Amino acid sequence: MAGQSDPHISLFSAQEVEFLGEDEMVEIVPNMRMDPEFDMCMSLFCHPISIRMPEWEIGDFGPFRPQIATQVPLWLAVALKKRGKCTIRPPEWMSVGEYS
Repeated sequence: MAGQSDPHISLFSAQEVEFLGEDEMVEIVPNMRMDPEFDMCMSLFCHPISIRMPEWEIGDFGPFRPQIATQVPLWLAVALKKRGKCTIRPPEWMSVGEYS
């Protein structure tokens, strides 16, 4: 298999790794109340000049309650954080203690 003998050759491009990483589940702490599905679509993806994302692309996440941690895919965590609707808790493996 390509890439096994040479560590400098990757099986995936940087874009492919990023794409796969967006589905990793992360923990967020919402600062808003939101019921699943429809409300999320309305508040995240529906703008006057944008096209509404199909329901199958959003998935079933939530309900979100203020200060109650929940798991969501990274792409959703980033979208919520950009809108000031949550904080993202870094995974345990990202702590400094893991590398010292």
